[in-house]
Amino acid sequence: MEGDRQRPVYSILGSSSDCEEELHHFVVGLAEQVDALQDDESNADFEALEERTSMLAQEAEQMGYPELARLAHKVSTACGEELKDAVQKSLVELTELAQRIRLGHRGSA
Repeated sequence: MEGDRQRPVYSILGSSSDCEEELHHFVVGLAEQVDALQDDESNADFEALEERTSMLAQEAEQMGYPELARLAHKVSTACGEELKDAVQKSLVELTELAQRIRLGHRGSA
C-alpha cells in the first residue's frame, strides 16, 4: 500500500493535444488549490471548503482525474454534514493524491 502512495497518477485523457495546455494549468495550480482547501479546513470554514471541493471535483472530472473528483466529492459531502474527522481524513487523502498527480505531470516538477 505504501508503494501506491508514491506512484504517479496520470490523467485518463492522456497526452491529448486538444487539452494539453488546460491540463498543464490545472495540475500546476493544484498545489495552490490544495493549500486553500487546507486553510479552509484549518479555519473550520466548512461552507467555503464545501464550495471549493465541489468546484475542484468538477474540474478534476473534466481533466480526467476521476479519483480526485471522487475524493473532492467525499470532502464536500463531509463538509455539508459538518463531520470534522471525516473532512480531515478525506482532505489528507485528497492532498496525497494531488501530490501523486503532480508527480505524474511532466511539466509541473
